[in-house]
Amino acid sequence: MRWLTAGYIDHYICESCHGIHLSELQGLDGVLESRLFVEHEDAIITTEVEIRPTALLALVADLGRLNMNYPSLKVFVDIVDDNLPRLIVADYLHTQAGLEQHQFLWIVQQTMLATQQLVQEITELGFLMQDEPQKMPSAVH
Repeated sequence: MRWLTAGYIDHYICESCHGIHLSELQGLDGVLESRLFVEHEDAIITTEVEIRPTALLALVADLGRLNMNYPSLKVFVDIVDDNLPRLIVADYLHTQAGLEQHQFLWIVQQTMLATQQLVQEITELGFLMQDEPQKMPSAVH
């Protein structure tokens, strides 16, 4: 958390999970949660984006392209019966061999930037669950 503060990355810890919430990503439209989980040998940055159910088929068809366009991120769909579908965007950091503050900050900033770009792209494609649904594109490219 000291490193995030030193890098001017807004964050907080909520009482319901052990993750460090990244405020900048959580402020994006459609983002439910964006968290950093620090474990003994690794750190994981995850962002959950709520997807329109009618956009699910087109999004799943586009997952391969999204994963290729954002190679540092792992992008996949999570579907739970009682919730709306979610797009999970994740990045994994190995920390056991040692990680310095400047390396950590660079990786977190690059992950946040790529996640912001991905959320913007899926917003433009009309995949996000929003108050006012956007038009779906007529063709999937």
